[in-house]
Amino acid sequence: MEPIVQTCESYSEVRQIESFVRTVLDKKWSQMGWHQNEPDSERFVVIKPNWISDSRADDMESWEQIITHPALVMTTVQVLAAQMGARGTIALCDAPESGSDFSSILQRGGLQDQIVNIRKEMPRLHLEVLDLRKQKFIVEDGVVCSRRSSASDPRGYALLDLGRNSMLYSYIGEGHYYGADYDRQEVNRHHRGGVHEYPIARTPLLCDLFINLPKLKTHKKTGMTCALKNLVGINGDKNWLPHHTESSLCFRGDEFATSSYKTILEHFFKRLGIRMALEIPWMGPQILRVMRRSGLRVFGRSQEVIRAGNWHGNDTCWRMVHDLNRALLYGNPDGTWRKPSEAKNCLIIVDGIVSGEGNGPLEADAVRSRVLFAGDNAAEVDAVACKLMGFNPNLIPLVREAFAPHSLPLCSQRMADVTVSDGRVGKKIPLEEVAPATPKGFRPHFGWKDILSRRDIGFDERFMTKQ
Repeated sequence: MEPIVQTCESYSEVRQIESFVRTVLDKKWSQMGWHQNEPDSERFVVIKPNWISDSRADDMESWEQIITHPALVMTTVQVLAAQMGARGTIALCDAPESGSDFSSILQRGGLQDQIVNIRKEMPRLHLEVLDLRKQKFIVEDGVVCSRRSSASDPRGYALLDLGRNSMLYSYIGEGHYYGADYDRQEVNRHHRGGVHEYPIARTPLLCDLFINLPKLKTHKKTGMTCALKNLVGINGDKNWLPHHTESSLCFRGDEFATSSYKTILEHFFKRLGIRMALEIPWMGPQILRVMRRSGLRVFGRSQEVIRAGNWHGNDTCWRMVHDLNRALLYGNPDGTWRKPSEAKNCLIIVDGIVSGEGNGPLEADAVRSRVLFAGDNAAEVDAVACKLMGFNPNLIPLVREAFAPHSLPLCSQRMADVTVSDGRVGKKIPLEEVAPATPKGFRPHFGWKDILSRRDIGFDERFMTKQ
């Protein structure tokens, strides 16, 4: 299915959203050879929204640009349920940020009440809502003060080891990865030598069809987030995920954009604080909180200073994201791997009606981009997303490298060969001709503005494959 783009002015345009969702679901249904409105109690579909948090990090009342809007989520559930004859299983699931409150996310836009109503109206449909996290963090001042067990996936987790197929295999960051927590030993234990393993929730692995409902946003570590990046939410423990490599470029790291006495000093005190947080019960995290507050005054706020791999030089995070996409497409619930010809059936429907620009993903500013778009290949959809944001996909490794040849491919065609059915112009056009969704394009995260604001590099085949 080639990517499809359509204008949609607001979330109140219920019929327009429903029509778009039904169109792309009909296409996928036909492609899979399923019969519509045919009751089948064995049919199992997963819907994976972007439920990273219930609001913008610094504004509890601002949330529409942060998560997939309930209007799109519930429309997808309703259209899908009708096509399934109100039978079978639909699982709504995600693994939000470790410190996020799942119940608060479900309250946005009356989502929880709508789920209850669907269950009443369709008693023979099994509608699940799952928090896929194995544990949650209690975070204060940016410091993990305690960890608690979460509800987790009732179907369990598959330990999937990509080995030499991992994009992290033989990468120079080995031994120096930083995950979601300051316990560095854990993330580096799972990514060493020929071992690159992830605890993938079995619910997404077991489904017949995986429907990805990402939010269109800028991202501090990968430049943008859409279909590919949304799969971070199928992983059960975020501290198994390499987010960046410690230190600066001259020391083979991508934590900082530059190497100076100031960054060296900051790195030293951060490591000292982390050591105390890990080794001294209760008191250690409190000391780290004090050190962190003082450090922000001395070294600058993260909204203004590049640290933690939040820039275009992050060469670690996109590799992890590609690993997770391969885990979904080719991984089996028992930890084995499928052949490339047996990739999982996927459909992507992107919420771009209100999107996020600037310091995304959690501090993104709302931008009314007024688009819905869809496809069945995450790499192709993300390339379209870049064009809609006004970014050159060749300059974002997350997207560019998804088209590179691999034994477990993420895309079977070159980026230059992607065509798009663009309803805004009423015809099929090459990817290169897709116009931005806003007159000036999206404002990138400040750590990416030096490269994503460039207009001097065209749609060049030099960037179509890995160098």
